[in-house]
Amino acid sequence: MRKKLAVFLTTILVAAPGALAQNYGNPSAGGQSPAKASELYQRAKQAFNYGDFAAAVEILKAAKNFNHSDKDIIHLLALAYAEMGNNYDANMWFRSAVSLDYNFIEARNNYGIFLHKTGKIAEAKKEFQTIMQINPNYPDAHYNYGVILKEQGDLDSAIEQFRSAIHLKPNYFAAQRELGMALYEKYERGELKEISESLDKLQNAARLIPNNPMVHYYLGKIWCAEGNLDEAEKEFRIALRCDPQCACAHYELAKLRYLRGDPDRTLRELSAAFKVNPVYTESKKYPGVNLKSMREISARCNEYKGNLMKASNDWKEVAEQTYDNRQILKHIRDLVKDSERSRKRSKDMPTYDPQEVQALIDRGIDETDEGNFQAARRSFNRVLELNPYSFEGHQNLGALYEVEGQFGQAMGEYKKAAEIMPGYDGLYYNMAFLLEKMQLPVEAGRMYKRFHSLAGKYPYDPKHIVKLQLEEVRQEQRQKYKRDTGF
Repeated sequence: MRKKLAVFLTTILVAAPGALAQNYGNPSAGGQSPAKASELYQRAKQAFNYGDFAAAVEILKAAKNFNHSDKDIIHLLALAYAEMGNNYDANMWFRSAVSLDYNFIEARNNYGIFLHKTGKIAEAKKEFQTIMQINPNYPDAHYNYGVILKEQGDLDSAIEQFRSAIHLKPNYFAAQRELGMALYEKYERGELKEISESLDKLQNAARLIPNNPMVHYYLGKIWCAEGNLDEAEKEFRIALRCDPQCACAHYELAKLRYLRGDPDRTLRELSAAFKVNPVYTESKKYPGVNLKSMREISARCNEYKGNLMKASNDWKEVAEQTYDNRQILKHIRDLVKDSERSRKRSKDMPTYDPQEVQALIDRGIDETDEGNFQAARRSFNRVLELNPYSFEGHQNLGALYEVEGQFGQAMGEYKKAAEIMPGYDGLYYNMAFLLEKMQLPVEAGRMYKRFHSLAGKYPYDPKHIVKLQLEEVRQEQRQKYKRDTGF
């Protein structure tokens, strides 16, 4: 909020001072001197903009002695105290600024932001409502009022305010972003049938401010809801380029990669998310992450990769967060037994070094992400030479073919991976997604059914998937009609 306030203030502070209100004498100051006050005010603005708020306060106190009735001096004094965290004096001087000029909407707007920040929500709303009465065409009041309404769950009223702000100021980045997010929330609640307007507003925001991680994060969420995992992945990765400590983007990308049959990248993203300090996430006002869900995904990936002790440790943390955890505890005991049996069998196991295979997988992933596909293909082929039953080797080779547009070869590799690891639900979701790219909706619908039989639910866009499955029903009806009628 502090950064947002400081950026907003920069616009205000460069504006020309408004007309002076009443003049009051101050015998102890040696007489009024508007020129001297103006000179000191300019110096205070420089100190404020450099972040030296304490110096700005001292200069403004001196300036005030030369012109008590300059509302701009009083306003800046309130802002400097607010930035210093001196809420008592900030509140006092904000009230003084608006008492000097009832129609001082810039000061009222900042006072509303200050009240919102300090938890005085009703008072903040009143300031923004007053501004809209004074000047209905002031976009920031509509925006800030909409933010409070959105936080209070009144999405319809918030959306109305954001639309007003954008109408008054078409390139209003923050309003475009908040409108897109509010529309997305309504979609998630089931109150909107489609999501195209949310996508449009967030894309506009991304064009206006391309380096805002939350815009790209929500764009990724929307593309997931639309079932377009390729576009979703691009947006999550852009969000992480904007802020590598955006834990929610790491988490969403991990879930997506899990569904693409890629446990290695999933574990990488989860590891990054776990390392982010929750205080950082809260300070940025980023969405929180579901730690239990993250740990469960990590447990599943470690199981698929044969890291049974790591998986059992993950499941223990899941069990601690689960009320009825008897099934999880039984699963942990089974994993420990399997791990012990695996160690005993290792003497009779052939031939390859699992650590060497994993190193090759990691190298191939890095080469893929760097765009060096030929080197990556060599790495994954070497994995399969050492261990022909490596589902990661087949899965990653399939992904390379998919990127190159060789969908038939990609599907062949994906099927081999699923034969090796038939219990990994994400492998079937991945194949279903590829079948959609291949314009095979009936086959895609059937593959999504196989995913559902293992996972129990669809993670994204179930309406779209049901439509694909209805296409199979329609196709069967057409074939029956042909058989019955001969046409």
